[in-house]
Amino acid sequence: MGNFLKKWNKIREEKKSNICAGLDPAVYEMDRGEKGLIKGKDKLKWSLDFIEAVAPYVSVIKPNIGYWIGVGDLKSLEKIIEKIKEKKLVSIADSKIADLGSTGDAWIYSYKKMGFDAVTIAPFAGNVEELIESGKKHDIAIITMGLMSNPEYKSEMNFVNNKGEKLWENRVKRAICSGVDGLVAGGTFTKESDDFRNFIRMTNDSDVIYLVPGIGFQGGKIEEFLETGIDCKKCIISSSREIMFPKGSNSTSDMQAHAVMSFRDEFNKLI
Repeated sequence: MGNFLKKWNKIREEKKSNICAGLDPAVYEMDRGEKGLIKGKDKLKWSLDFIEAVAPYVSVIKPNIGYWIGVGDLKSLEKIIEKIKEKKLVSIADSKIADLGSTGDAWIYSYKKMGFDAVTIAPFAGNVEELIESGKKHDIAIITMGLMSNPEYKSEMNFVNNKGEKLWENRVKRAICSGVDGLVAGGTFTKESDDFRNFIRMTNDSDVIYLVPGIGFQGGKIEEFLETGIDCKKCIISSSREIMFPKGSNSTSDMQAHAVMSFRDEFNKLI
């Protein structure tokens, strides 16, 4: 069992929560309507208030780096990581690193220096092993793509190589053999999916954790996902917009806290 899994398990048991709060605050200019910030809202202050509101009910905060690459955002991320540490939560940089060689290593090094506990990768250059090795070198957990929740992924997940292996199967097998810390397991999958049944067969007996997006906004239902037979104790159930904006752009901290508490309690009841 890796250090990341030990740390998360300790926090999960203390909080009685497998829930991860995604931090994807779309600014007003992105035109996300009721699933984004109102005009003039300070993104950093909003984010710190959000972490404060949800901290009692989650074990993980996951900033999506795509929302944190504007002018001044790196400084803001430093304050966000400080807040996550203050609340004794696990942090995941949702960056989906796809670069290779020394550049991929530089990304991973930088996220470790910033203070993140884990980072997501999307090794479509074929460098699964290389990025996982960089994570070990810099002592930061690596979470790679397993079976993703977005519907577009279905257009390529079953591409077959010259050995007859599907693309997702090949990458998952290589990741596990290389000692990956975690795999993305889309919450939109159900027990009816042959691919997901094979995914569980390949991974359930390993030490990997599952990062589970797709519940809620993308159509996944938590009760249907858990019926797949996945080891629920290893699932980090991620939710973003449903927690950030449960009542639209003007959602208060109390509304956010109630939304994530209800989500946590639903999961705990089902398991």
